[in-house]
Amino acid sequence: MQIESRWLFPCEPQHIWPHFLHARMDDSRPLLFRLGVPKPISCKVLEGAAAVGHTRQCTTDRGTIDQRILILQPGERLRYQMQRSTVWCADWVGTLVDTFELRPLPGQGTEVRRTTQFEAAGRWRWAKRLGLWAGLRQAHAYASRNWRRLALASQAAQARGGEAAGILEKLR
Repeated sequence: MQIESRWLFPCEPQHIWPHFLHARMDDSRPLLFRLGVPKPISCKVLEGAAAVGHTRQCTTDRGTIDQRILILQPGERLRYQMQRSTVWCADWVGTLVDTFELRPLPGQGTEVRRTTQFEAAGRWRWAKRLGLWAGLRQAHAYASRNWRRLALASQAAQARGGEAAGILEKLR
């Protein structure tokens, strides 16, 4: 099964990209997270620097999800696959692969496309597939709001840094 989401972020890819690999989410709790769906808290690359073969770890309020980085094209494309997890519904997942693609749109910002391909495992697959679909849709929406928040903060910090550099240059 596949879920695809697209968003337009009003900033350049360099403001968005780092947050796919190292991010801290906000404290909001949309409905499905209140009902037990694992809520993302943060993500990081365990080895420090991102590279193909390294592990991106998502920490949730219910445990961790380790994902092997399969494709890494900075500022353009990222793909990872779930390897192991300690969340309560981990045994529901047969496979789960996420792909992110960024496309600059001059004068508009950056289009971000996230595609999640997944299969349920074990007995009652149809019910698990439905539960995974609902939980993953919620995760897409929640993560995108947080990445937008982080990207805009990054863009604003860069703009403030540029202003400070301009002031210093005038003082010289």
